[in-house]
Formats: sequence, C-alpha cells, structure tokens
Amino acid sequence: MAKSKKNITIKDIAKKAGVAHSTVSLVMNNKGYVSDSLKMKVMKTAKTMGYEPNLIARGLINQTFPVIAAIFPENPSFFTITYFIQIISGIQDVCKDTDNALMIFNLDQTQGESYYQVSRKWLSKNLIIMNIDYTKDMDQDIKVLKKNNISFVLINKYLGDEDVSYINVDNFSGVHQALKHLIDLGHTEIGLIAGDLKAPDGMERFDAFKKILKEYKLKFNPKYVYEGGYFSFDSGEKAALQFLNAKKRPTAVFSSSDNLAIGFMRVIKTKGFTIPDDLSLVSFDDSLEANYVTPRLTTVRQPLVEIGREAARLVLKQSAEKRYRTKHVTLKTELILRESTKPRK
Repeated sequence: MAKSKKNITIKDIAKKAGVAHSTVSLVMNNKGYVSDSLKMKVMKTAKTMGYEPNLIARGLINQTFPVIAAIFPENPSFFTITYFIQIISGIQDVCKDTDNALMIFNLDQTQGESYYQVSRKWLSKNLIIMNIDYTKDMDQDIKVLKKNNISFVLINKYLGDEDVSYINVDNFSGVHQALKHLIDLGHTEIGLIAGDLKAPDGMERFDAFKKILKEYKLKFNPKYVYEGGYFSFDSGEKAALQFLNAKKRPTAVFSSSDNLAIGFMRVIKTKGFTIPDDLSLVSFDDSLEANYVTPRLTTVRQPLVEIGREAARLVLKQSAEKRYRTKHVTLKTELILRESTKPRK
C-alpha cells in the first residue's frame, strides 16, 4: 500500500533523494550549510512527494514557533470593527506567503498584562502591537522585549522614549486633504469630532486640524470641537449630543474616524438633520462601513490592509537580521469623495 502523503517524513525524503537524513533536516529547518544544488534536489523531492512540514513539532524542538502574534487593545467589540479586521487581513496575507501562523490577542494593560508574557506563553518571537492607548507607560514593557530579543513592530507612532519600529499614516496630509475639500466647497465654519487625545492618531489629527485652519486663515472655535473620545460608534453618538445642544453650529464637520462619524450621523439624523443638505461631513479611515451608510461617507482613506502587510514584513525582516536598525514607515492617505459633502448654501 502506498504511503499516505500526510505521513511522509524527512526520512522518506532522504531515502528518495539519496541523501543523509541530517541533510534533509538542515534544509527543512534552514540551518547549517547545504549546497544550492543539493538543497534544490531535496526541496524538489519533498514537493513531488507532497511533504508538509509539521510546524508545531519544529517549534517544540526550537522552542519558538513560526507565529506572528498580533496584539490589539482590549475591546469587547473587536471583531465587529472592520478597521482592525482589514489590518489583520494584511498581516494574514504575509503569513500565508511565509508559512507563518497568525495568532490574535486582546491585551488589557490595565490588568497588568504584558507583551512579553504573550511572547513567552505562546513561544512567539514576532509581535505586531496595535496600541492606541498611551495612558500607561509602555517603556518598561518595551525594554523587556528588547532585552529578550523579541522582534516587534508597532502600528501607530510610539510616544515613549525607546526607539522602536512602527508603521503609521501621514495624519497631517490626510486632515489637510479633508479640510481643503470642505474649504473649496465654501465652508469656513468647520467643526471637529475629536478622537482619543491620548492616542497618537487622535493627537496628530487634532493638532493638524488647528494648524490647517490657521494656514487658511480660518478661526479655530473650541465650541466647535465635539469630544469623541475612543474611536467608536458610541463616542460618535455622544459627540452628536454636544452638537445638538449647542446654540451655534458649524456648516461642516471633520471626524477623526469613520466610526465616530457614523455614530454622529445616526443621532443627528434622528433629530431631523440631513447630510449633506444641513451639514457636510468628512471623515478619516475609509473603513468598509463608510461605503454602506446613507449617505456614503466622504473620507480619507488610510491603506489599512497595506498597514498590516507592511507591519508583518517589517517584523519578519527584523527577526531575520542580526543587526537590525529600527524603521519608521509612514504611508500615504487619499481623499475618497462620496455623498456626505456639498457646497455651502
């Protein structure tokens, strides 16, 4: 009876290729020196026989698994937020191409959980950290990762003292695109739904908003700032209540995220406001929901899938290189015009 493909071992490959068992082991584990011609012979034989390496067994031997651990903030609605899902999709693309597994973790720093604990518990030395809450001092945790030679990349700019690799987007350019669009439509009184001001994106978009108004010689009105807080639908709804309770309102609003904008829209529409007839609204992210609400959101697209891909490529490169230098990657944004804005009356 022919041997089932799933039971093929490196001993079978060695016998078929006419080489030593140890040679096949070196090739499969990418360790030691094997000539290119012999390596090609082993790989071709393994492919012909339908060999699939047991990555778990390999990990137990090496005490490390070919795993990228993607660590996200603690959030009960995590798997309903397409912002995160699109980033995960990009990470998964690279995992498929590189024979790495992807594990996803929610980590609550307020409960004393650490990134190093995740790495040790799951034997992963490649971490992608999506941290948007800098209320806790992360420097000590980062130092522990460095001390133990754990490769890691942050998604979002790091605000601490340690030099780390991170991926972010050009927030200033994105906000500039959004505000220029509104100003070109004739809007001079523009409000802001602010994001989390403890997070880099929230801070940078808020600062950019003020600087760009000044650039166009428009007045910044603190009464037109509606505090969204966390980048969520609920926070957008709270911002809408501030908007509705105000005596004087702007003719256009820029939102720091799509989720904030969608929550904001839902509430003000129930009170009789029509977008864009009564209020133009432009947002930031271009999440999947932005194209399916009514009206469809004009928004600044950040390349969420590419952010995930770039983070995965970067952490694997960092892991492979002995003398790795930290890198800061900033990706471009693009304004996507839809239906939520129109010229001022």
